[in-house]
Amino acid sequence: MQVQRHSGKEKLSTPQAFWFGEAHAPLLGWYHSAHQGDHSGSRKCGVVLCPPFGHEYMVSYLSYKHLANMLAKAGFDVLFFDYNNSGDSAQAEGDRVALWQANIRAAATRLRHIADVNQICLFGLRLGALLAASVATEIDAAALIMLAPAVSGRAYCRELQVLRNMSALQAAPQTPAGTSAPQEGSERQVSDDELTGYEFSAATRGSIAKLDMLKMPVPAMPVLVIARDDVPGQEEKLIASWSQTNTHLHFSSGPGYAAMMQADAHETKVPDELWQEVTAWLSPLFDSQPVSPSKEIHLETSATLDSQNSAVVEKLVRFDELVGVLSLPSRGYMQQLPVVLLINIGANHRVGNHQLYVNLARSLAAAGFTVLRFDKSGIGYSKTTTDGKENDVYANDGLADMQTAMQFLRTTLGAESFIAGGLCSGAYFCYLAGLSEPQMKGLILMNQLVYHWNEGDSLEVRQKKSIKSTHFYAKAVRNLDTWKRLLRGQIQFRQIFIKMSQRITKRLHILSQAFITKFVESHHFLGKVARQFRQMEARGTEILMIMDAGDSSVDLMTENFGRHGMLLGKSPRIRLEIFKGSDHTFTPQWAQQHVIELITTHLIKRFQVDSVNAEK
Repeated sequence: MQVQRHSGKEKLSTPQAFWFGEAHAPLLGWYHSAHQGDHSGSRKCGVVLCPPFGHEYMVSYLSYKHLANMLAKAGFDVLFFDYNNSGDSAQAEGDRVALWQANIRAAATRLRHIADVNQICLFGLRLGALLAASVATEIDAAALIMLAPAVSGRAYCRELQVLRNMSALQAAPQTPAGTSAPQEGSERQVSDDELTGYEFSAATRGSIAKLDMLKMPVPAMPVLVIARDDVPGQEEKLIASWSQTNTHLHFSSGPGYAAMMQADAHETKVPDELWQEVTAWLSPLFDSQPVSPSKEIHLETSATLDSQNSAVVEKLVRFDELVGVLSLPSRGYMQQLPVVLLINIGANHRVGNHQLYVNLARSLAAAGFTVLRFDKSGIGYSKTTTDGKENDVYANDGLADMQTAMQFLRTTLGAESFIAGGLCSGAYFCYLAGLSEPQMKGLILMNQLVYHWNEGDSLEVRQKKSIKSTHFYAKAVRNLDTWKRLLRGQIQFRQIFIKMSQRITKRLHILSQAFITKFVESHHFLGKVARQFRQMEARGTEILMIMDAGDSSVDLMTENFGRHGMLLGKSPRIRLEIFKGSDHTFTPQWAQQHVIELITTHLIKRFQVDSVNAEK
C-alpha cells in the first residue's frame, strides 16, 4: 500500500480518505479529525459510523458525511467507512454478517490508533445499528447510538423481502447461445438472492436473522435510541427490555428519518436537527480537553485488490476539492489506451447504483484500462457547486468538473486521450464533454434522458412532465389491470395522450429526415443532436449507447435519431444496444453483469487492448 503522512498541523485539514483492514480485502474509510473546524479542543473519543445496507446506504451517504462533520466540529474523531462487498471497499469471501462485524472491530481499532484515543462510540442506522449493537460490548464501546434500528434481524429480512416482492422488476432470462442480450418472452422474476440490485442470499438472510437485540446481553453503556418517523418500529419495545438492567438509556422520536430515506438520493434531506440531537446527547459524556501536539499520521492511499483473478491497484485521489478513486491495472498506466472517466449517476456518489461503477471500473482495470470514478461538485465528499448546493444533479459545474478531472490526469499520468462513461445525468455530461473535448475518444451513454438542460430547469418538474417509454405503454395496454386503473382515475391519461401525440409527431419528422438524407448526403437536413453525433463520429469518437427497452431514454433516442438510430448512419464507431427486462439503473444483477461485460468487451475490441497488452 502507498502511505500518505500527515503532520499534526495537516491533521487540521479536510476529511481524509484511506485504506485499512486486511491487506487482501481492504476497507475504504473517511477520517474526520476532531481538530478540524472551529473547535479548540478534543474529547479524546472516537465515533465509528456503521452504515446501513444496500439502497439505504446510498440514500443516507450524504447525511452520514454531515453527521461526521458535525461530530468532528464538536471535538470527536470520526471514522465513516464501507463494509467489505459494499461501497468502495474490496470484495471478500465468507459470511457477510461475520465480515461486517469484523469490519466494525477493525474500524474501531484503526480509529483508536489514528486519533490516539481509548474510548470509542458506535453509531448505526437500520442494519448498521443492529451490527453495532452486536459488537458494542466486545469492543468495549463507551456509548451506542442507534437510529431506526433493525431490532430483530428476522423481522428486518421479512420487511425487505416484502418490498422486493412488490417490485415489478424481472430478472435474467435464460440467454440462448450466441446472443449477447436477454431474449423477449423468456423473463423470470428476480431471485430471492438479490435485493434492489444487491446480493441478499439465503445464507446472508440466515445470518442476519440470528441477530436480535431483545436476546442480546444488554450493553452496559449509555445508549441513545432514535425511532423512525414513518412507520411504527420496535424501538419502544427495545427500550422497555433494556431499561430493566441499563439505566443509561435515552429514547427520542424526533422527525428526520423519513425525509432522509427517500427513493432517490437526489431527494434526500439531511436530518440536521437529529444530528444536532445526537451531538448534544453525546458531547456531555466526554469532556473537552486541550489539544496536545499530534503524532504523525500514516494513512494508506493506495491498495491492491483482486478483480476477476487479476490484480487491480486503486488510489484515492483529490484534485481541486473533488475526490475520486483511480483504478489501474497492476502493471500500471498504459499510455496507449485512453483513460476512462465515470461521472455520477444522479446524486449517487462515485460507487454508482448497486456498485455498478465500482465493478465496471475494476473490470476495465483488469482488462488494461485506467479508470477514474469521481464525484462532481455537490456529490459525495467533493466540494459544493459554485452556488453552494449539494445533490444538484444537472448543475452546470458538471462539464467543468470533467474538464478538471481530465487536466488532473494529464498532469499526473501524462494522459492524452479519454473515454467518458455515465448513466442518466452522467451520460448527459459525457455527451457535453464529447462535444467540447477533441481528446474524448470514446463515449459510453447509458439511459440518457436529456440532450439539453436549461439553467433553472427543475428535475422534479421534468419528472412530473415525463412519461414512460412507448414500449412500456404498448405492453401495458394489453394488461387488464391497466384498464381497471384507468377507470378508477389512477392514470394521468390526458398527460400520456399529449406526450404520445408529441412523440408520434417527432417520429414522423424523423422519417422525413431519413427520407431526405437517403438521397442527399448532407448533415444539413438532420436535427441538431443527430448532427452533433455525426460530427463526433467523423472526428473519430467511439460512441456506445446502452438502454433498457422500457426506459424513456429509448423514446428520446428515437425522437432524435429515428427507430434503431437510423439517422446515425452505419458507421462502426456508433453502436446502439437495447435490451429488455431491466430498468433505468439496471437494477437486476444479471443486467449489471450484462452491461459491465458489454462495455468491457466493446472497449477491448474498439481500442485493440489485446495488441497493446502484447506490446507491453
